Amino acid sequence: MFFVKNLKISYQSEKSAGTLFSQADLLQTESKFNLDELTFEIKSGQGFGIVGVNGSGKSSILKAIAGLIPSKCDEMILPKKVITALDLNLFFHPDFSGMDNLFTMNAVYAKSDDELKESIDEIIEFSGLGEFIHRPVREYSTGMKMRLGIAYILYQDFDLLLIDEVLAVGDLSFQRRCLSFLKTKIENGASVLICSHNLEEIAQLCTETILLDKGKTIFQGKTEEVVEYYLKECEKRGQYISAFEIGRIRPMWEGKEQLNIKNIRVLDRNKEEVEHICVGDSIHLEINLNVAFGVVRNPLIRVLIHRNDGLLVFGVNNYRLNQHFDICEGDASFSFNLEHLNLQASLYYISISVWPDEYCSMVTEEAFDEHYMKYKLYVNTKRKDGTGIAYIPCTFNVVK
Repeated sequence: MFFVKNLKISYQSEKSAGTLFSQADLLQTESKFNLDELTFEIKSGQGFGIVGVNGSGKSSILKAIAGLIPSKCDEMILPKKVITALDLNLFFHPDFSGMDNLFTMNAVYAKSDDELKESIDEIIEFSGLGEFIHRPVREYSTGMKMRLGIAYILYQDFDLLLIDEVLAVGDLSFQRRCLSFLKTKIENGASVLICSHNLEEIAQLCTETILLDKGKTIFQGKTEEVVEYYLKECEKRGQYISAFEIGRIRPMWEGKEQLNIKNIRVLDRNKEEVEHICVGDSIHLEINLNVAFGVVRNPLIRVLIHRNDGLLVFGVNNYRLNQHFDICEGDASFSFNLEHLNLQASLYYISISVWPDEYCSMVTEEAFDEHYMKYKLYVNTKRKDGTGIAYIPCTFNVVK
């Protein structure tokens, strides 16, 4: 277990802390950074995340816990074996081979050569460097060096790992291996404290998360709730999260074997299948599912409607409608009733998907099943219905 109470950091910085939802930080000289009193606990076998923009204090927290920068706290309880993966480039000598640098890094972490030899083949294989392991590090790209450093770290025996942006290095295959390896470590009882901009990474590894802004805790709690808050605040403030933050990988998701969408039917008010409607007509989306085994607890069924140019014109799910339920093994049917579909003339595509929850699964793309833009719907209008995106009933009067 790891516990810190009222952690405080204060120092002069050449760069301002920025704000939570800004896209860039403004350079300032001698700006003072303060981390307010921060208290949290990480249990054995738990992933714990810290998110926020550059300058919000994420990396400073890790450095303070590792003893690399001055800090104060009322109490800190550390497990026996703590290892850090912060600035791994510091450990590499450019004239040494990758192999020699592994032994150098091993000495920095106060490990014996015999300990390294037990896992060195696995480390090299995990890094994917192959014969480059015998070449001087000066010939390595930044990504190759980081892959070697991360591979070494992951194969150490630790109770608590402090790590910064594990998915910022390597190709997709390497990133997936890192995620899978860390998940296994956590399942086997290790704790991981990770700082990241990548919500996907956080959602997959962490059960609890802290959201920081300018050294202040904005939100602390279950990762699902923190991700939800973050996304809603971005939407409310008219900001966009980059593709990197939302997530770049579609991970292997075992849940997709449990539930699948059998078919979808788009029906008119007479329960007849339809592909063409007029503005203002109602449609019913009949969704037929099958659960192969077990019980799917509180799933989220999402409907999205896109115009043929890709514009999202409508989205809804059963959570928003305050409908919560479990689905038992076997077939099940549900329907969304869309009354008065007031869309202007165009071709629209309907997407149906089923998820384990509302926000975490969205950023990690862990859907049970998804039929994306699979169903066509043509909306026809008359000249008097106007133009644009939506139809709004309108009358005209000559006043004078």
